[in-house]
Amino acid sequence: MRESNGSVGFIKGEEDSDRSFYSMLGDNAQQLVVESHRSIQTRSLLPYNTNTVRTVIRESHNLAQSISTTAAPFEASQGARPTPGVSAELIVSALALARNKRALYVYHQERIETIKDKFWEKGGVASNAFAQGMETRQNMTTFDEAFAKGYSDLCLQFKTSWYGGSSRRERDEFMEDEEDEEEEDELVQLMDAVDLFGGGTDIAPPKDLMVDVRVTKDMGEVELLSGNRINLEKGKQYFLPREDVEAMVVSGAVELVE
Repeated sequence: MRESNGSVGFIKGEEDSDRSFYSMLGDNAQQLVVESHRSIQTRSLLPYNTNTVRTVIRESHNLAQSISTTAAPFEASQGARPTPGVSAELIVSALALARNKRALYVYHQERIETIKDKFWEKGGVASNAFAQGMETRQNMTTFDEAFAKGYSDLCLQFKTSWYGGSSRRERDEFMEDEEDEEEEDELVQLMDAVDLFGGGTDIAPPKDLMVDVRVTKDMGEVELLSGNRINLEKGKQYFLPREDVEAMVVSGAVELVE
């Protein structure tokens, strides 16, 4: 800094650096928050903003180092207190650092939630939700793909632990209370009636138990959940229980008739 004619000014270069730093502080973190909000509004997975994420991380490291350097003299000497200016600097830097951390968390958490939503929108079938050529798959990073695969495997493991005769022992191990056999049987029957991969993301209760559907492609003879068998021909309309057609609607084999 220099003083001229009783006024205080910044040396050229130092002034530009300070202005650049304070004008950009928090701007990149805000950009990540805005992109997260846009992803929610459009219900889509946006391309990963690598440059902005790296900038926010680098800015956070610089803020943490600045805080440590500024606070070091006061931590080493007992009784020494920072001046009001130094205290303000520490507070601003700490708040900016905390905001950067929250923005990074929000940005990556929203990507995870979007991937999970896309997974369930396609009936819990990863190959349908993240197929090659789809916009979601094109915008996924290698870490996104690893999460999607792990989440799909976890859901499949949970489902198969309650389905099939070979998993009976696993269910017994999972159930801590094995003394009340009647209560256990009721729980197993309840879980067997739940199809994790057929309901999509709509958790609102259905208004009608029976729905009108139109077959979009020949499916031949199909066995319904009730055990009945029906021949579904392309172009024909049927009045069936909702639970029997939910998986077909998700796969595109039939469409609801309003």
